[in-house]
Amino acid sequence: MQSDLATTAPSFPSARAAWYVIGVLFVVTLLSQLDRQLPALVVRPLKKEFGISDTAFSLLQGYAFAVFYTLAGLPLGRLVDRGSRRNLIFVGLLFWSAATALFAFAQTYQHLLLARVGVGIGEAVLAPAAYSMIADYVAPARRGRALAVYYVSIAIGSGASLLLGSWLLSAIPPQGLELGSLGLLSPWRIAFLAAALPGVPLALLLLWTVREPARMETRSAHGGAEEAPSGREFVAHLRAHAATFARVLTYPTLLSIIGYGALAWAPALFDRAHGIPTSRAGVTLGIIVAVAGACGTLLSGFLSDRWTASSVPAARFRVALVGVVVLIVPATLWPLVGNPTLAFALLFLTVFGLGLAQSAAPASIQAVVPNRMRGQAIAVYLLLAGLLGIGLGPTSVALITDYAFHDDKALPYAIALMAGPSSLIGLWLIASGLKPYAKTQAAL
Repeated sequence: MQSDLATTAPSFPSARAAWYVIGVLFVVTLLSQLDRQLPALVVRPLKKEFGISDTAFSLLQGYAFAVFYTLAGLPLGRLVDRGSRRNLIFVGLLFWSAATALFAFAQTYQHLLLARVGVGIGEAVLAPAAYSMIADYVAPARRGRALAVYYVSIAIGSGASLLLGSWLLSAIPPQGLELGSLGLLSPWRIAFLAAALPGVPLALLLLWTVREPARMETRSAHGGAEEAPSGREFVAHLRAHAATFARVLTYPTLLSIIGYGALAWAPALFDRAHGIPTSRAGVTLGIIVAVAGACGTLLSGFLSDRWTASSVPAARFRVALVGVVVLIVPATLWPLVGNPTLAFALLFLTVFGLGLAQSAAPASIQAVVPNRMRGQAIAVYLLLAGLLGIGLGPTSVALITDYAFHDDKALPYAIALMAGPSSLIGLWLIASGLKPYAKTQAAL
C-alpha cells in the first residue's frame, strides 16, 4: 500500500491557480505579439528613412525574425522538456524586450535586422514553454478551452499592436518628440520604445508569482518520473506515425503564410489601393484582428472539448477543417475587392477562420505525443510555421510585387496569389489526415 501511495502521480493544481498562470502567460504573449507585429505599421517611414524595397522590408517582418525564432526553438524545446519553463520565459522576455528597444535606435538597415534577430531568439522559448506549462496546470478534459483562452492572446496581441501603434503614430507630432538625453526621436522610434517598456515589470511579475508546475502524465511503468526523451526517440515517434505528423505539423505552416502575409501587408494595401492612411486603417485592422481572432480561437477551444467529450473521431484536429472551410474564399477575395468596407468584412472572415484553424494546432499536436515530448513537438511545429509561414508569408508577397509585377500597386494581386493556393493545400492536408490522426490518438 505504501509503495502504491509513493508512486501516485501528483494531482493537477487548482483551477484558480491554473487560470492565474494562464492569465500571466496571456499577457506575456500579448506583449510578444505587440513587439513582433509592430513593423507592419511603419512600412512607409522605414522605406523612406533607410531607402529599402518591399522585399527588404519583408525580411525585417519575416525571415530576420523567423529564422532565428525557429532555429533557436529547437534547442530551447529540449530545455523546456528538461528544465524550469518559468525561468526560461523570464529570460526570453527580458531578451526580446531589450531587442525591441534597440530597434528604436537603429541607424542602418543592418541594425534593424540584428534587432529583429534578437526579438526572434528571445521569443523562441515562449510558446513551447507556455503550452507545456498549461498542459501541466490543466487536466486533459479542460485543456482545449484552456489552450484556446491562452491562444486568444495572439489575436489580441496582434490587434493591439495595430491599435496601439496606430494611436501612437497619430498622437505623436510628425516631426517626433524630444526625449531628454535621447534627443529628438521620430514617431516610429517612440512606438518601439513604448512597446519595449512593459517587459521588465512583466518579467518580475512572472518570476515572483508563477510557480513551476510538476510534470504530469510522465510516470514510468515503475512509478518514477520518466526521463526526457532523446532526439532519436522523438524522431522515431514521428516516423511511426508519419501520416499524422506530415499533416498536423505542416497545415499550420500554410495558414501562417496566409495570416502573416495578410497581417504584414494589410496596412500598406489599404494605403495603396484605397487611399486610407496607415494611422486610420490600423485602428480598423486592429479591431478586426483582435475580435475575429479571439472569437475564432474561443470557438475552436469550445468545439475541441465538446467533440472530444462526445468521442468524435480526431476531434481536436477536426476543428481545423472547419476553420479552413470558413476562410478559403474570403482569404483570396479580400485584397481584390474595390470597396474598402467589403474588404474589411472579408478580412474579418479570414481572420475568424484562421483563429479557428490555427488555435486547433497546439491541442491537436499535444493529443498525439506523450507529455515528455511536448516541448520538442511544439518546437518542430513552430520551426515549420516560422520558416515557411512567418518568414515566407510577408516575403512571398513582396517578391511577387517586386519581381513578378514590378509595381507596388500590384500588392492586392500578390496577396491573393499567395493566399489561394495555400488555403487549398491546407484544406487537403487536414481532410486527408483525419483518419491517420484518429489511429495515432487511439494508439497512445
